[in-house]
Amino acid sequence: MYRIKIFFIIILSFFSMTFSEIHTDIINISDYVPPEFSYNPELRTATENENYRLLVYDNTGIFGLQDRKTGYIWWSSPIEELNDDIKPVVAENLKSSVILKYGDLEKHTENNYLRSGSPDCMTGISDIPDGIRIDYNSGSFHFYVDYILEKNCLKAVFKPSGLVEKNNFEIATEITIAGNFGASDDTENGYFIVPDGCGTLINFNNGKINTTPYRQKIYGENITAVPEKISDTEQAYLPIYSIVRENNALLAIASQGDADAYISANVSGQSGSNYNTCNFTFILRNTDNYYMGDNTEKFTVFENGDIDSGNIEIIYYPVVKENVNYIDVAECYRNYLINKCGLVRSVSENYSPLYVKFYGGTEKKKSFFGIPVMRKQKITSYSEALEILGKLENIDDMVVAYENCTDFGIENKIDTDFRPSGILGGKKDFSKLQNFIEENNFEFYPVADTEYLSGNGFSIFSGTMRISGTYTQIPVYNPAFSTPDNSYRKKYLLSPENFSKIDNFSGKITSVLYGDYGKNKITRYRAMEVIKENISENIFADGANAYILPYASHIINIPVHSSSFDISDTDVPFYQTVLHGIIPYTSTAVNSSADIDNMLLMSAVTGSNLYYDIINSSDEIRNTESDYLFYADSSYWTETISGQYSIISPVLKSVSNATITGYTVENSGQKIITGFSSGDVIKADFSEKTLEFNDKIIYTGVSE
Repeated sequence: MYRIKIFFIIILSFFSMTFSEIHTDIINISDYVPPEFSYNPELRTATENENYRLLVYDNTGIFGLQDRKTGYIWWSSPIEELNDDIKPVVAENLKSSVILKYGDLEKHTENNYLRSGSPDCMTGISDIPDGIRIDYNSGSFHFYVDYILEKNCLKAVFKPSGLVEKNNFEIATEITIAGNFGASDDTENGYFIVPDGCGTLINFNNGKINTTPYRQKIYGENITAVPEKISDTEQAYLPIYSIVRENNALLAIASQGDADAYISANVSGQSGSNYNTCNFTFILRNTDNYYMGDNTEKFTVFENGDIDSGNIEIIYYPVVKENVNYIDVAECYRNYLINKCGLVRSVSENYSPLYVKFYGGTEKKKSFFGIPVMRKQKITSYSEALEILGKLENIDDMVVAYENCTDFGIENKIDTDFRPSGILGGKKDFSKLQNFIEENNFEFYPVADTEYLSGNGFSIFSGTMRISGTYTQIPVYNPAFSTPDNSYRKKYLLSPENFSKIDNFSGKITSVLYGDYGKNKITRYRAMEVIKENISENIFADGANAYILPYASHIINIPVHSSSFDISDTDVPFYQTVLHGIIPYTSTAVNSSADIDNMLLMSAVTGSNLYYDIINSSDEIRNTESDYLFYADSSYWTETISGQYSIISPVLKSVSNATITGYTVENSGQKIITGFSSGDVIKADFSEKTLEFNDKIIYTGVSE
């Protein structure tokens, strides 16, 4: 037995020396794989650098990313034997490094899948510089994915131009790449970080097997396809997810293809699997549904022409640290944004401005010789805005936004040239407002929108078209039932083709992304590129998708909560942790909250500056589209804002250019403790309604 073992070692050494020159060392599987797992002689080192080693099974296409210092391996799919009672389709999913979804043009259906782990798909491995190429070949499709090892990460690249569709009636619609990377079985502890709202954690094996798996589109849904009912959920602003377990985390970034990506997560027990998985799915062609006449059968319509989603790229960053957590992952993503995306620090020391957003005007039905017509209605004039600002006392820094402050804005038309509105006071009053803001060294941002009614050179033909061939019309939604309110006129949605004609890119356009599928065929990817081409630096963002961050000087309306999906476990300020000390931001409007105290406390512990919506009087908005702003009446808020700001701003100024280094939730969410790189600590007790700064109570029930 001893002689056989010596002979085996000699043979292995021979092959190791033979292949070492091309970095394909045959390795001893016992060094990397637990003994209860199956032995497979096809495991080899494809490439390596000073930090990582890329391992691959040539016979299955399963690969691993190994940390050379710790030996830890992130596998692309489970390498252990699967349970005998697992369903074949689930087993194929777990063993697949790629899943391609495709549609049938003849049957008008889409739910067809090609899984690389199934017998229908042949897989081939070849070496490329610093990585491997995995080819996938079936009767209908042929494509490949490259995995390239870089100094600090692994990069997966899929080029749609390399996809061959062999049958004219079968077309690719979605692709999931490395969908089981880092899959954890039901014996492991850890969690997923997903960017829902502020961020939320999904614990492995949380027992929520009867809930809906997590699935959320990055940068929000494509509103070109108008939903029948709006959902009360937060948006995923960042194209990332992360897997965290013990001392290792894996940050996945959709660095390309993010405009057309979903994030999905399942916990063990869901979908017939005992694994916890999280992944990206990328839309290659968009679809729409229609019904023919009285026929209730649904038909699927596919985006015409070649795939126009751009290249798809996922970057995987291992994060190694004792008891690594989402704070460490956020730091890794922040460094990526700074080093790779041009994010620049714009926060100065001791800086915490008050953010105020005024609403200029709206339209209201009025009688004209007995005929109801829509007329411009003042909400907050320039002189009224000036008066309100003058009443705000002891404000060191202020950022003032003004929505619907031109005639075109009030009339729901596209603003192509800023001109003060006569109904709000005209040029004279607007100049007085501007002068006051400049004299006090405040900042001022008029904001615009991309939803409009015909006029100013824009009509329905300037809007977007759905894949089904109809123009997009955006209804006004009833806030109580989240359904269209037909008593108001439907608006059009400006085609990205016309984005260059917009007067400014401040406002909601920074958080809304959509395509136009008419003759222009502008995908979300193309729309994102148009925005980046036309955007200027130092913009005021109302919510900010990741591609906006390098251009933003201020961001309002960052949520402090997630959508609270049933599968989620704990909210965390991941978005805020990425940005704090880099770009000044706010939470949602303090006065829009049903619990002002809680909103103030959450703002403090998430490092969010205070932001308020303001109108002159709620009497002006009755029976208008702006009636939801009832909470913003200045008659109540003027003195209250000054008082709240004077208490909270000193705390936020002390940590303004510091990063968040710790965030602890205690007592079932009733106490939150946030630490900063400056050494300061903010504590909020939500049951006692108290805020502490460096162990000193700052206030108790400040809104009372």
